[in-house]
Amino acid sequence: MPKAKVLPMLNKINYFQLDNLINNRVPFIFYNLSSSLVDWYMSVNKMHVQNYEKLIQEKEVVADLQATKVPKDYAIVLLCPDGRISTKLYADLEKLAYTNVYVVDGGYQQLVTERSQV
Repeated sequence: MPKAKVLPMLNKINYFQLDNLINNRVPFIFYNLSSSLVDWYMSVNKMHVQNYEKLIQEKEVVADLQATKVPKDYAIVLLCPDGRISTKLYADLEKLAYTNVYVVDGGYQQLVTERSQV
């Protein structure tokens, strides 16, 4: 009998949780494979996003983590247009033993929707 493919257990966050990280200036690496969130914020929070947000392509994420020697337990947030690329990256990072990775559930599209409901 063939082995069933085991999907990783995703750590998902939504707009409100991401917004909380930003507003409380929690340190994390923010790999954004979509549109920048810098213009969503003002003042100090805008600077926080500018400091942590990395607008990057999917194929560059692992190389960037390795080049910057990010500890395996450092908080990493992944955002893509719809959540699919982030989910794949999550699995890739899990295989490399990164233990504190979060995917923005539904991606940028869902962030825009949730933000408009505030």
